[in-house]
Amino acid sequence: MHELTILNSGSVNAPVNAGNEAYIAGSASGNIDSTDILIYRYRLIGTVTLTGASSIAYSGAGSPAKNEEYEFNYESSVTPSGNTFSIFGVAVPDELLSSKFIAKCVYDGAAWVVNILPDFAGTGIIAGKLLAADSISTTKIIDDAVTNAKLANISRGSVKVGGASDAPTDLDAKTSGNILVGDGTDIASVAVSGDATLSSAGALTISNSAVTTAKIDDGAVTPTKLSASARKSMVAIPVSFETAGEIGVVKYTMCFDCTVDGIEATVTKPAATDTATIIFKDHGGSVLTGSQVDITTGLVLGNIVSTTPTANNTFSAGEQITFETSKPNPGSGNCTVVLCLTHD
Repeated sequence: MHELTILNSGSVNAPVNAGNEAYIAGSASGNIDSTDILIYRYRLIGTVTLTGASSIAYSGAGSPAKNEEYEFNYESSVTPSGNTFSIFGVAVPDELLSSKFIAKCVYDGAAWVVNILPDFAGTGIIAGKLLAADSISTTKIIDDAVTNAKLANISRGSVKVGGASDAPTDLDAKTSGNILVGDGTDIASVAVSGDATLSSAGALTISNSAVTTAKIDDGAVTPTKLSASARKSMVAIPVSFETAGEIGVVKYTMCFDCTVDGIEATVTKPAATDTATIIFKDHGGSVLTGSQVDITTGLVLGNIVSTTPTANNTFSAGEQITFETSKPNPGSGNCTVVLCLTHD
């Protein structure tokens, strides 16, 4: 089989009768006539990078005979570099230039009809420009084959949603602080409104005075949720030193979790002979540090003795605080003890 070497630019002629010739006799005599098919075969070889248009051209004298056929076995490797390689006036698709193919060129009496038969064992032999519009159906696409890179670009900050007539639609979702909300038909990007606002960082802020009583669950407001002043309370307990039977150990049960922040003892009957003393203890019997109250003989009606406990002064609901009173000579020194409490 005659060989033709492809040029990087310019035309290579395919001489008549230079290739292998075969014919199918159409007459009984076996002589070639107009009913016969003349076939010339060539091998196209060479590895080239095109610098301009390159081609294989017919070089016969005059017009070719009708049904005259040229068959080219392409065994070359051509890098087009933006240029065109053609056979008998028909450009070969770029994607075929790196694989083998056969080009059959038949003269129909008016023009060359060129058919290119690719090697289907190759890859990349069909380019998108050769596919008809809308020719790829859903069933032809492999599951999970459509990557993000295959999708058409959409505006930054937009998302794909189903629109009118169920058509894919680009929704602008980038407005600062907005959220996507469905209305039963469509989805929209809307601002948070009403009792709260939303920042672009995702921080939700409840508006002032927005939380009503109905919005608060029963039992949800613990003492720590109250202001410092709202957590304060007081308990007034009269203490008498009139008789020996009123002096000693007395316990009082705390009704709630609390801390004894201060103790105020107001004199209701001055101590006439000697000092009246009160010591306070917690549920376990430990003295409330710094809590002792002394009603001395120098105090008069209405005077107040104040102490501030600094330790052992916390109680759980149901625990008891102990008053231990003492006075050498009963008969005077009465007071009202006020426990200043903070709910815990």
